[in-house]
Amino acid sequence: MMSRAVHRLANDNLAASRTVDHFAELYEREFAGQVRRAALLLADHHGARDVVHDAFTSVFQQWSRINDPVPYLHRAVTNRCRDLARSAGRRSRFELPDNASSETPDEVWDALRTLPFNQRAAVVLRHYYQMTDREIAETIGCRVGSVGPWLNRGLNKLRTELE
Repeated sequence: MMSRAVHRLANDNLAASRTVDHFAELYEREFAGQVRRAALLLADHHGARDVVHDAFTSVFQQWSRINDPVPYLHRAVTNRCRDLARSAGRRSRFELPDNASSETPDEVWDALRTLPFNQRAAVVLRHYYQMTDREIAETIGCRVGSVGPWLNRGLNKLRTELE
């Protein structure tokens, strides 16, 4: 019991020792990559920037309480993308803006857009960000056992769409 208290105190001290400068460093280091990931999840580059800004706002609000801000940021971005995908699914599909800049070919965007959100997230996180099943599960907020089937179904559908 004592070791948990000591561990918690050490984590609290670590979080409290982080400053606004540390947050600025995190922002500089992570922003572009988070926008790329969100753009792939949403198929919307401009919406991705908004999602990432909102996620960073959430991180900043919790800054003194977060022990490890990078996984928290990953989850915040993914959850906001999921929320937008759900609400957009009720209205209509997201369309990739004509002026969106990306290194991803249009046919890949189109194929990714056909996948349900969890499959798209699993494929993007694995193949664009080389995350492990455990990291993907933590980011999406699911069981590790769900990741493999989503990857398999997503990749099979992508192969069919791209053939």
